[in-house]
Amino acid sequence: MAEKSQKRTTGIDGCRAGWLAVTLDAGRESWTLLSTSDELEKHLREFDCTFIDIPIGLSEDEHVRMCDFLLRRVLGPEYASSVFSPPVRSAFLTTDYKAACDINEAKTGKRITKQAWNITPKIRQVDDILAGNPELIRTVFESHPELLFKKLNRQREKPARKKTDEGIRARKELLARADKRSGVLFDEMRESLQKSEAKDDDLLDAIVLALMAAQTPFRPIRTLPMPPQTDSRGIPMAIHFV
Repeated sequence: MAEKSQKRTTGIDGCRAGWLAVTLDAGRESWTLLSTSDELEKHLREFDCTFIDIPIGLSEDEHVRMCDFLLRRVLGPEYASSVFSPPVRSAFLTTDYKAACDINEAKTGKRITKQAWNITPKIRQVDDILAGNPELIRTVFESHPELLFKKLNRQREKPARKKTDEGIRARKELLARADKRSGVLFDEMRESLQKSEAKDDDLLDAIVLALMAAQTPFRPIRTLPMPPQTDSRGIPMAIHFV
């Protein structure tokens, strides 16, 4: 692991074209679009700390992971819908939605929402990478942009939903107050990427993940719950933040 001053961090958010990866370390501000699993794996291996917005760690028989339950409570009812409960691990044995729902229902009594199912390819990508590179469990951490924006906002009045013009503007202002480089990176990404590849909120989510990951050399990583639970593979099931 690198020394604190040299620790490399990154924030990653999924988008239609793959994954947006942003770095806001001192003097290292950059972004890239990762289109394949190989590119994602290579990127993860290059960093000492990654905050990524994707469920990591899968339950065997609980419909709702404790970390998701606690996150919904922290965010409140207005933002609880942004937290998706991933399928149980055995549901990933199939790529058929109905079959996966049947497995999930047999294990938990609940079927899989369409929203949660739509992100299962990305959940599977990260889970497979961690299975093949178990050392990454110590450097790749599940986080959640809405929780990070809440922390940036210091518990003040909640910004509007992120897919509205008002919500986008409020989040850009929060990021700009925290790090002026965020506006430049947002503009660079927006100019380079089509909205069919990545939406405005995808860009902002990747930036806030990077912003908070960049603070980890100087501030302790906290988790919901504390201490984290682990799944059957020993992977933490927790939401990480600073």
